[in-house]
Amino acid sequence: MLDFWASWCPPCREEAPALAQVYGEYRDLGVGFVGVNLWDNAGDAELFLQEQGHKYPNGIDDGGEIAISYGVRGIPEKFFIDSEGRIVRKFSGPVDAERLRQILDSMLGG
Repeated sequence: MLDFWASWCPPCREEAPALAQVYGEYRDLGVGFVGVNLWDNAGDAELFLQEQGHKYPNGIDDGGEIAISYGVRGIPEKFFIDSEGRIVRKFSGPVDAERLRQILDSMLGG
């Protein structure tokens, strides 16, 4: 799951605990999460990650090149990518833990 987010984004803050929780539940099942921080101050982004307890990799897309290449229109926005590297689902807006589990379970064949 590839997540585009920013520390100043209220919906990103709303969904952050669910992302951290579900990552912890699924990481041993071969599911990877990667966060991409956009249009943000690096210090604020780092503090946000520490506060939320995110353990998965996150990087900064200073110029927005990654976001542009994925066609991101707003944040938060998540892309679900299969083991072959294909985008199989896109979710715009905040997601709760239950919805995230449903999407991941469907991708895992469950």
